[in-house]
Amino acid sequence: MISARDAMPEDDPNGNVNPEGVFKPRWGPNHTGAKKLAALYSREKRLQEIISTGLGIIELLIVIYLLIRRFELSSLPFILFFAFLGILTADLLSGLVHWAADSFGTVDTFIGRHFIRPFREHHVDPTAITRHDFIECNGDNFLLIIPKLTHIIYQHATLSAFELDTLTTSHWFYLLLAMYVALTNQIHKWSHTYLGLSPWVEMLQNWHVILSRKGHKLHHISPHACGYCITTGWLNRPLDAIGFWRAAEFVVTGLTGMKPRTDDLKWAKAS
Repeated sequence: MISARDAMPEDDPNGNVNPEGVFKPRWGPNHTGAKKLAALYSREKRLQEIISTGLGIIELLIVIYLLIRRFELSSLPFILFFAFLGILTADLLSGLVHWAADSFGTVDTFIGRHFIRPFREHHVDPTAITRHDFIECNGDNFLLIIPKLTHIIYQHATLSAFELDTLTTSHWFYLLLAMYVALTNQIHKWSHTYLGLSPWVEMLQNWHVILSRKGHKLHHISPHACGYCITTGWLNRPLDAIGFWRAAEFVVTGLTGMKPRTDDLKWAKAS
């Protein structure tokens, strides 16, 4: 576990510096809202994360084995193309989920307590994620990949070799999609870590294979309304440039009457 000392300074993205430049914390583990949100993490939630992480890792390894066993060099160009699409899709999905959880919903419901709470905590205590272990950080993401990986394993157990040949490229797409989805929050955690990172992680960040620290800073400027894609960050610039998120909020507000980020603001002002 990376210590708070090695994590992204909370004053960097959130303006926790007064006009004289003297540090005066505004966000962090001592924020009232952060304390309340952290206290909502339950044993039942922990159990769900343990099961999801364990099952997700097992199924990932099984699918990797099944696809490598059927790999043919002649299919490599198609596999690489669909693998790239899988990574791109993971970045888009990370943005959509991140935007939806940041902008709408409340912590007061069953879904909110278990799946929206971490998003609220993250905005009032940005370095909390660096204090979470692998299971707490990634359990929900592993939960998301289990249904499709189970389906792929079932197909390999029941379909003929000819039928599987027609599905090979799509299975590689889903494998890379699943891998990047599963590790999205780990990548997010690394983007909040300024010291103590492995050299290979820094290399991947510098090469923009995964979200970089610099690339994620903009999202943590209040009101946290841009830079939602947190897997590779490739889609942040184009989606922000065309006003995609504001248009999406306009549609949701028009259909439901819900205003974006009201619950997020409530926790920021908690006292």
